[in-house]
Amino acid sequence: MKKWHMVFIGVMLLIAAASFYWLNGGADAELTGNETTQIQEGDFILHIRTESVDGGFRVFRAIQYVGSESVEIKHQTPLVSVSFNHPNHDYTGKTVSNILVTGNSYHPQGPKTFDTPGKGVYTLFCETRFIADGEQKKITHQEELTFQ
Repeated sequence: MKKWHMVFIGVMLLIAAASFYWLNGGADAELTGNETTQIQEGDFILHIRTESVDGGFRVFRAIQYVGSESVEIKHQTPLVSVSFNHPNHDYTGKTVSNILVTGNSYHPQGPKTFDTPGKGVYTLFCETRFIADGEQKKITHQEELTFQ
């Protein structure tokens, strides 16, 4: 009977140590650097900025129009879909229409915030889909984020 008590206590100590390591490792992880990226497709530039915040990180996203004539764009919300570590994009909102002129930066949604994962390298997936003067446009981007 005493042997089973010792085995039980040993297993509980292992579980406690593993839990402490797992919880402590995730809490200490932080985005290693703020990143800004621009991806140009034709007359549009997708702007992505990631930055560390308390307990996580946030992603700012926008498109910029650099064409010479004004253009009407139509899109579902969000304009720029961002997902973390999974390439899932969900456009569920109603259709929105807007007129852009040269130099306009369009960001109808605020930054998206994610919880900090454990230490390691993870992938951020970004995608925008819209119609510009009747023509379907799609810009995608992936980037690796390092947490230490």
